[in-house]
Amino acid sequence: MRRFPRYPGTLALAAVLAVVVWYGKALDRRERISERQLDASVTLLNVPENMVITSEVPRVLVLRVRGPLSRLRGLDPAQTGVVVDLRGAGEGEHEFAVEARSVTVPPDVDVIAVSPSQLPLRLEQVVQRRIPVRPRVTGEPAAGLAIGEIEARPPAALVSGPRLQLEALRSVTTDVITVDGAEGPVEAVVAVRSPQPLVRIIEPLAVRVVVQLQARVEPRTRRGV
Repeated sequence: MRRFPRYPGTLALAAVLAVVVWYGKALDRRERISERQLDASVTLLNVPENMVITSEVPRVLVLRVRGPLSRLRGLDPAQTGVVVDLRGAGEGEHEFAVEARSVTVPPDVDVIAVSPSQLPLRLEQVVQRRIPVRPRVTGEPAAGLAIGEIEARPPAALVSGPRLQLEALRSVTTDVITVDGAEGPVEAVVAVRSPQPLVRIIEPLAVRVVVQLQARVEPRTRRGV
């Protein structure tokens, strides 16, 4: 019967590694437990289809964490993050709870608090509407002439955006057309521009604008008696 292990070198190495691991854990247990405050980025998960967030979304939330001093000293905010799940949310104002279990932190670091603990967000349904196009015209035509009728072809654009924003939107504008020194009608193809970041122009992306000129009518002066 064999009394000694077949591979004594391997057994000795395993014993050394076990001692090192135990010693490391013992040091961790003896190390001072500390707290730290830092900023963590916010990720919004499962935004409902055909919905858009129209309220301000904070870039970061403030975390209060606890753990071994050496861990906290070397903790980079990029190693943390907060995930807020919007699954099932409908249109309107909401208060989403921010829980410690929604926070990503390295091992041996615990989340004590998240501030704010409630994330207020407003969701609106994304809809489409046709909105009149209002050309932007600048400049002074030749002497004796004034700007007359201004026509956009086509006169309206199909836009997409949050429902309440589109309900309040009266028109979309174009790039500027100048009539400086013009002696006859001015035509130009110009881009249609969205007035708000969440409003998107679907079509047309550009329109033809015709600016008619007419004789300038000078105001009449009253003759003295």
